[in-house]
Amino acid sequence: MSRPQILSIPERLASHPGFTGEGVVIAFVDSGFYPHPDLVQPKRRVRVYADVTRESPEMKDFYAAQPISWHGTMTACCAAGNGYLSGGRYRGLASDAEVVLIRAATADKKILGANVAKAIRFPLRHPELGVKLLNVSLGVRRDDPDAEDVLAAVEEVSAAGITVFAAAGNDPSASPTPPASSPHAITVGGVDDHNLPEGDPSLWHGSHGTSRTGLQKPDLLAPAILLPAPMLPGTPVAREAAPLFHLLSVLEEATVEQQLCKSMGEPYPDADTAGVAQLMAAVAARIAYRKYLSADYQHVDGTSFAAPIVMSVAAQMLEANPLLLPADIRDGLVQTAAELPGVASPLQGWGLVRPRDAVEWALSRRMSLRPEPV
Repeated sequence: MSRPQILSIPERLASHPGFTGEGVVIAFVDSGFYPHPDLVQPKRRVRVYADVTRESPEMKDFYAAQPISWHGTMTACCAAGNGYLSGGRYRGLASDAEVVLIRAATADKKILGANVAKAIRFPLRHPELGVKLLNVSLGVRRDDPDAEDVLAAVEEVSAAGITVFAAAGNDPSASPTPPASSPHAITVGGVDDHNLPEGDPSLWHGSHGTSRTGLQKPDLLAPAILLPAPMLPGTPVAREAAPLFHLLSVLEEATVEQQLCKSMGEPYPDADTAGVAQLMAAVAARIAYRKYLSADYQHVDGTSFAAPIVMSVAAQMLEANPLLLPADIRDGLVQTAAELPGVASPLQGWGLVRPRDAVEWALSRRMSLRPEPV
């Protein structure tokens, strides 16, 4: 039974093959993280793990694959995973970048503005890490007492030379919340590219609008559906995937055996043939329901994963031209984006990110940004 092949992110976006974010440090603020093989094998690229909700991080929480860790792990791998468990296939655009992982969720899974603001400011407290890009794929409630401080943190980090990316959200009836509502963040909405490298993308049902006069969000768009991402090893979801794929493989072999017997005129019970077909259909339906791609990967949806994709493009830009400032990165992404025809500007900002063109833009700026000799 044939299964649809989900393309990797580099294939979907026809990215520049010569840049992988090498030498660039990128940070993620999320609910939690896990040191997935796609981030630590064959080389450990996790520079720091921090938990801003505690005085010191609980490393046992980091090394234990638990539900609170899956979202952040997937956002990080969508940008910087090297596809280690897939032989390099399901990698992100910044597969050689070093990463800083900053947990902002409390032990009881709450996302509080005070913690998000502290997490965003983490690179300011540790300039030795050299963080240049920061992704935040979570938001705080508008009535959170520290919502304004989250916006202030984004402004401070941006002023210090760190480009902030934020997920717009997935509620088309609401405008983005902090930090995505910040004028200093590059807020990313989503498109459905139909799993095609060059198709006719349509708008994903993401949050849009404004809470401030004259400010429209999102700024840019990126794929937000059918995105390959690794599962957390050892979790119930991951433990189910491997036997399902093994069983499907066995059933496919049984089907081949049935066809061979019939072609040779050998008897084969019709009831067994029907049973195998029904079982294959049931297993395939379960795989589709769980969004499994393999024993180690599944596909995910949402602007939470579109935002780190755009950040990974920025990592490629910085590898191509390390002198780029946050304003330069924004300009390059905006100037090279592709407008979606027939979609109102407030819904798409400047349009769909185009990685190869953005990198070429960064390369073209090398000479103009070269420091004057002393």
